Amino acid sequence: MSEPYSLKNYQPCESIGFLLKRAGSQLAMTVDRGLAPFDMTHAQLGIFLKLLHGQAKTAADLARELMADTGAMTRMLDRLEEKGFIQRIRSSADRRVIEVSLTTKGQQLGDQMTQVVVDTLNHHLRGFTETEVDQFKDFLRRMIGNA
Repeated sequence: MSEPYSLKNYQPCESIGFLLKRAGSQLAMTVDRGLAPFDMTHAQLGIFLKLLHGQAKTAADLARELMADTGAMTRMLDRLEEKGFIQRIRSSADRRVIEVSLTTKGQQLGDQMTQVVVDTLNHHLRGFTETEVDQFKDFLRRMIGNA
């Protein structure tokens, strides 16, 4: 297959990058509206879900998983801790490591906040068949793999 873009056919508003960014921004705005009653933002939810699903245990893990610099991660963890969603504990095995976990409040709200994401995705995927959703995810994974 020839390359999909060239100087002759490239239009910024039809670029995959632009369309992905636009779709992602709209998803984030919808999630933000749904999370407002929980005093949570889409950006903070990424951290919350990584902890909820056991995909990260330290501040460094979270920064790596979410592709954020450690300073930004620290600030987001500060806000989540102030809101009572997470707790940070210095590791007894290595004092340089900060372990992060959900508080009881965070655990109790896990399903409700996840439901906001589920509802948002279902809303934005209206009219897509199950096969199309699977294909779309496959296309995105292939793009990520090509990076």
